[in-house]
Amino acid sequence: MSVEITGVEEVLAKLEQRFSQAEMTQVEKRALSIAGRVIAVRLRSAVSSYRDTGATVREVKVSTPRRKDGKIQLKIGWAGDGTKQRWRLVHLNEFGYTRNGRTYSPRGLGVIKKSYDSSKHVAKQMEIHELRKALIK
Repeated sequence: MSVEITGVEEVLAKLEQRFSQAEMTQVEKRALSIAGRVIAVRLRSAVSSYRDTGATVREVKVSTPRRKDGKIQLKIGWAGDGTKQRWRLVHLNEFGYTRNGRTYSPRGLGVIKKSYDSSKHVAKQMEIHELRKALIK
Protein backbone atom coordinates (compact mmCIF):
# COMPACT_ATOMS: atom_id res chain seq x y z
CA MET A 1 0.00 0.00 0.00
CA SER A 2 1.31 3.43 -0.84
CA VAL A 3 0.07 6.98 -0.91
CA GLU A 4 0.73 8.99 -4.04
CA ILE A 5 0.46 12.76 -3.88
CA THR A 6 -0.75 14.59 -6.97
CA GLY A 7 -1.67 18.21 -7.52
CA VAL A 8 1.13 19.73 -5.48
CA GLU A 9 3.58 20.23 -8.33
CA GLU A 10 3.58 24.00 -7.90
CA VAL A 11 4.47 23.70 -4.21
CA LEU A 12 7.30 21.31 -5.04
CA ALA A 13 8.52 23.60 -7.84
CA LYS A 14 8.69 26.55 -5.42
CA LEU A 15 10.49 24.40 -2.87
CA GLU A 16 13.03 23.27 -5.48
CA GLN A 17 13.70 26.90 -6.45
CA ARG A 18 14.28 27.85 -2.84
CA PHE A 19 16.19 24.85 -1.47
CA SER A 20 19.09 22.72 -2.60
CA GLN A 21 18.54 19.06 -3.51
CA ALA A 22 19.75 17.87 -0.08
CA GLU A 23 17.49 20.31 1.78
CA MET A 24 14.60 19.33 -0.47
CA THR A 25 15.10 15.66 0.34
CA GLN A 26 15.17 16.46 4.04
CA VAL A 27 11.90 18.43 3.83
CA GLU A 28 10.21 15.66 1.82
CA LYS A 29 11.35 12.99 4.27
CA ARG A 30 10.09 14.99 7.24
CA ALA A 31 6.69 15.49 5.61
CA LEU A 32 6.46 11.82 4.66
CA SER A 33 7.37 10.61 8.15
CA ILE A 34 4.66 12.80 9.69
CA ALA A 35 2.10 11.42 7.24
CA GLY A 36 3.31 7.89 8.02
CA ARG A 37 2.82 8.41 11.74
CA VAL A 38 -0.76 9.57 11.11
CA ILE A 39 -1.51 6.42 9.11
CA ALA A 40 0.17 4.22 11.76
CA VAL A 41 -1.95 5.69 14.56
CA ARG A 42 -5.12 5.06 12.57
CA LEU A 43 -3.94 1.55 11.71
CA ARG A 44 -3.29 0.76 15.38
CA SER A 45 -6.77 1.97 16.20
CA ALA A 46 -8.30 -0.18 13.46
CA VAL A 47 -6.52 -3.42 14.37
CA SER A 48 -7.41 -2.96 18.03
CA SER A 49 -10.94 -4.07 17.02
CA TYR A 50 -9.74 -7.68 17.11
CA ARG A 51 -7.28 -7.16 19.92
CA ASP A 52 -6.62 -10.10 22.22
CA THR A 53 -3.13 -9.83 23.69
CA GLY A 54 -2.37 -6.48 22.04
CA ALA A 55 0.67 -7.85 20.19
CA THR A 56 -0.74 -6.93 16.78
CA VAL A 57 -1.26 -3.33 17.90
CA ARG A 58 2.15 -3.04 19.56
CA GLU A 59 4.09 -4.38 16.59
CA VAL A 60 2.82 -1.81 14.05
CA LYS A 61 5.88 0.07 12.87
CA VAL A 62 6.80 2.87 10.49
CA SER A 63 10.10 2.72 8.64
CA THR A 64 12.32 5.70 8.04
CA PRO A 65 11.80 7.35 4.65
CA ARG A 66 14.26 6.08 2.04
CA ARG A 67 14.95 6.92 -1.58
CA LYS A 68 14.32 4.01 -3.93
CA ASP A 69 14.14 4.23 -7.72
CA GLY A 70 14.21 8.03 -7.53
CA LYS A 71 11.24 8.25 -5.15
CA ILE A 72 11.15 8.64 -1.40
CA GLN A 73 9.22 5.76 0.14
CA LEU A 74 7.98 4.87 3.58
CA LYS A 75 6.84 1.43 4.74
CA ILE A 76 4.17 0.82 7.35
CA GLY A 77 3.77 -2.71 8.61
CA TRP A 78 4.44 -5.13 11.41
CA ALA A 79 7.80 -5.63 13.10
CA GLY A 80 9.10 -9.09 12.41
CA ASP A 81 11.55 -9.04 15.29
CA GLY A 82 8.99 -9.10 18.12
CA THR A 83 8.34 -12.21 20.13
CA LYS A 84 4.84 -12.66 18.70
CA GLN A 85 5.75 -11.97 15.03
CA ARG A 86 2.23 -10.83 14.15
CA TRP A 87 3.14 -10.12 10.54
CA ARG A 88 2.61 -13.84 9.91
CA LEU A 89 -1.00 -13.72 11.14
CA VAL A 90 -2.25 -10.31 10.06
CA HIS A 91 -3.21 -11.48 6.57
CA LEU A 92 -5.52 -14.12 8.09
CA ASN A 93 -7.49 -11.43 9.94
CA GLU A 94 -7.51 -9.14 6.91
CA PHE A 95 -8.63 -11.63 4.26
CA GLY A 96 -10.12 -14.54 6.19
CA TYR A 97 -9.10 -18.14 5.77
CA THR A 98 -10.36 -21.61 4.87
CA ARG A 99 -10.02 -24.64 7.11
CA ASN A 100 -11.29 -28.09 6.12
CA GLY A 101 -13.35 -26.64 3.29
CA ARG A 102 -15.10 -24.08 5.48
CA THR A 103 -14.45 -20.34 5.00
CA TYR A 104 -13.95 -18.21 8.12
CA SER A 105 -14.48 -14.46 8.26
CA PRO A 106 -12.81 -13.12 11.42
CA ARG A 107 -13.76 -9.92 13.23
CA GLY A 108 -10.93 -8.02 11.59
CA LEU A 109 -11.92 -8.85 8.02
CA GLY A 110 -10.94 -5.85 5.87
CA VAL A 111 -10.15 -3.39 8.67
CA ILE A 112 -6.62 -2.67 7.43
CA LYS A 113 -7.85 -1.76 3.95
CA LYS A 114 -10.62 0.42 5.40
CA SER A 115 -8.15 2.14 7.71
CA TYR A 116 -5.75 2.80 4.85
CA ASP A 117 -8.49 4.13 2.58
CA SER A 118 -9.80 6.48 5.27
CA SER A 119 -6.29 7.67 6.19
CA LYS A 120 -5.01 8.46 2.70
CA HIS A 121 -6.67 11.86 2.46
CA VAL A 122 -5.68 12.94 5.97
CA ALA A 123 -2.07 11.85 5.44
CA LYS A 124 -1.94 13.65 2.12
CA GLN A 125 -3.20 16.86 3.75
CA MET A 126 -0.63 16.55 6.55
CA GLU A 127 2.13 16.12 3.99
CA ILE A 128 0.96 19.14 1.97
CA HIS A 129 0.77 21.18 5.18
CA GLU A 130 4.36 20.26 6.08
CA LEU A 131 5.62 21.14 2.59
CA ARG A 132 3.87 24.51 2.69
CA LYS A 133 5.22 25.14 6.19
CA ALA A 134 8.73 24.59 4.84
CA LEU A 135 8.03 27.12 2.09
CA ILE A 136 7.01 29.79 4.61
CA LYS A 137 10.17 29.45 6.73
